[in-house]
Amino acid sequence: MECGTCGVGEKVEIAAKIIRRAATRLAKCHRLECGHAWHLEVGTSDGPQHPQGVDEPTRCTCGEIAIVNGLLVEGRQHAALGPDLTEDAFKRWLEQVLEALDGIPAEIGARSLLQSATLAVKPHKSAIGEQVISLNKLLGRAIKAVS
Repeated sequence: MECGTCGVGEKVEIAAKIIRRAATRLAKCHRLECGHAWHLEVGTSDGPQHPQGVDEPTRCTCGEIAIVNGLLVEGRQHAALGPDLTEDAFKRWLEQVLEALDGIPAEIGARSLLQSATLAVKPHKSAIGEQVISLNKLLGRAIKAVS
């Protein structure tokens, strides 16, 4: 799926959730690897079809995951900054990430996402850039967990 925010190029979908079902239409929320989310409606085989069976995507309005999506977008921007990312910006983002991950269940048999995040940012364990990458992966897992 192409992200309407990031622009050109196909983005990998990390989760999808049916948000509305009707006799002739089905709406899904697609969460993309870039951290953005889009709703897409398609006609079911029973109902009248749009020329290709698909409407234009619209920006996600799902409240339960908006915070995690926003943090993932910000995390991708932090990762792109590399060594130019300031420690203050990282710490502010980290606090929000830890708060957002608190209470989101992990996969069966895995440690909680909050525990994993705390371990990923232990002092002097790795460079800030590596910590951002680890936290972005955890935010991706959080999106899958609540989808």
